[in-house]
Amino acid sequence: MLCDDCQKRPATIFFKEILPKKTVELHLCEECAQKRGLATTKKMSPIELLQKLLKEKTAQDAQVICSGCYLSLAEFKRTGRFGCSKCVDSFGSYIKNLIKKVQQSDKHIGRTTRPGEKKGMEIFKLRGQLKKALESEAYEEAAKIRDKLKDFGVENVE
Repeated sequence: MLCDDCQKRPATIFFKEILPKKTVELHLCEECAQKRGLATTKKMSPIELLQKLLKEKTAQDAQVICSGCYLSLAEFKRTGRFGCSKCVDSFGSYIKNLIKKVQQSDKHIGRTTRPGEKKGMEIFKLRGQLKKALESEAYEEAAKIRDKLKDFGVENVE
């Protein structure tokens, strides 16, 4: 069925409004529906997409269980979180489309460290070492640690 407005593209949006004396029915393509203000192009966020896809449960989901943490596929769909790293392999064939849509890839990537995250942890550790060195009056060691902190760009070393 072609769009009622442009008569060029296939109609993908069907609009029906029931008024007191008549019923208006429109078959529109997405572009014409947007022009009329009947459709929005809001893209779903990965979380919204995940929630929508996880609601689709089957009777078999409770029987599919991860060999590492014994989490069932039904429980994963309920919580939206894996129990362990083996869950991806255990549920792989059941969640392949989910991973493809959320990750825009065929492979689950997982979390990655943010730039500067390791640097922040290293600075935290060095400050703790500096404090201990100063408390034990190991001033040469404290000077070395202070220099390492300055290499990271920390100016206020206390």
